Amino acid sequence: MPCRLKGKILACRLRWKVLVCNERGMALVSVVLMLTVLLTLAYLLTEKILQSTRQSADAANREQIFWAAQAGIEAARQQLAAGYSSSGGWQTFLTAGTAQAYPAASAWVTEINELPVEIYLRDNPDGDGDVRNDNDLKIFVLARVRGRRGTEAIVESLCGFDLPATAGYMAGAGQLTTESGADLSDQPVSTYGIAD
Repeated sequence: MPCRLKGKILACRLRWKVLVCNERGMALVSVVLMLTVLLTLAYLLTEKILQSTRQSADAANREQIFWAAQAGIEAARQQLAAGYSSSGGWQTFLTAGTAQAYPAASAWVTEINELPVEIYLRDNPDGDGDVRNDNDLKIFVLARVRGRRGTEAIVESLCGFDLPATAGYMAGAGQLTTESGADLSDQPVSTYGIAD
C-alpha cells in the first residue's frame, strides 16, 4: 500500500475515534440535562401539591373556627337565658365605661371542639345612657376564637328575650316578668339582626 493511502486511512481512523469520543461526551451531557429537567419538574409538582394541601388545611381551619364562634354565640344565648335572674338582669356581666366598645376582658370563656371561645358582652344603645343597666332585654354578644397559625374569627350578635310588641316587662324579686305576671326567665334568648 502506498504511504499516502496508509496516511489517509490512519487519519480517517483518528478522526473517527475523535468523533466517537465526542459523541460519548455529548450523551453524558444530554443525560445530565434531561435528569436536571425531570428533577426540576418533579420539585415544582411536589411544591404545588404541598401548597394545595396547606391551602386546604387552612380553609378547613378557618371554617372550623368560624363555626366554633357561631356555636359560642349559641352557648352564650343559653347562658344568658339561664342566668338573667341570677345576674341581676345581666348587670354582673356588663362592665362600666363600655358604651360603644367591648371590655378588654371577656365575660367568660367556653371551649368548643377544643378551641377556647371568648365571650364579650355589652349593652346595646337602649336610650337609658347607662351601659351597666339593660332596659330593653337586648344585649350585644361577641364571640372570638383564635385558631392555629394566627387565624381568628369574630362573630357579633344582638341577643335578648323576644317579647311581643304589646308586652311590657318588669324585673323584680329576682324574676323577669311581663306586666301580666308571667315569668320569662325560662324563655330562650333570641337573636336579632344588628341594625342599631
